[in-house]
Amino acid sequence: MEEISVAAKTIFNIGGLGITNTTFWSLLISMGILFIFIGVFSRAKIVPGKVQNFLEYILESFLNFADSITMSRTKTLEIFPFAMTLFLLIWSCNLIELVPGLGMFSILRSPSSDLNFTLGLAILSIFYVNALALKRLGVFKYLGKFFNFKSPVLFYVGILEFIGEFARIISLAMRLFGNLFAGEVLLMVVSTGINWSLSYLVPLPFLALETLVGFLQAFIFATLIVVFYSTAVETAHG
Repeated sequence: MEEISVAAKTIFNIGGLGITNTTFWSLLISMGILFIFIGVFSRAKIVPGKVQNFLEYILESFLNFADSITMSRTKTLEIFPFAMTLFLLIWSCNLIELVPGLGMFSILRSPSSDLNFTLGLAILSIFYVNALALKRLGVFKYLGKFFNFKSPVLFYVGILEFIGEFARIISLAMRLFGNLFAGEVLLMVVSTGINWSLSYLVPLPFLALETLVGFLQAFIFATLIVVFYSTAVETAHG
């Protein structure tokens, strides 16, 4: 079994730049998702095939769910592409920990079990949410929720709101990282000493649990982005 390490491992270098196992998989998965969607929807049919039908089902289901949060199809469409992309990327990355041989080969590691990856996604997400809300409402209207000088109480609340944006980054990053890293460690420990051919049989209950956890964490992350955007717009508007 490979040594359990919080830090990602460099597996090769390109021009002196070290590429870690989590970076490798995140790039590979991102390109895979892109090629699949371009390949399917560039040749979309009125009567969809199985793959197109499955993808449309996922997109439509999350779109309707996002509508129930924003209560507005217009607002949903503004944040939906980003949130849906996050969901597909994180979900796909989480599935890496289910591949047989986890812990035996240093190249196998879910990007979501790397704090650098989850922190990067969290920073990008909160920045995007604020930028989108800023674009929709305008500079003065949106920043008014952070810097309100009408009363000491409102000013204090605004400062708390500002600090809260940074707290959201930490919360998003640590929740995803903690759950996926713990899951990988659990699967590695359970699979220790087991013949590779049996690595899917013995820890089967844990694999089922991690399959569910991987889906839920991706869904929760994407859902929170929709909630944050809807809240940002409504709070600033109010």
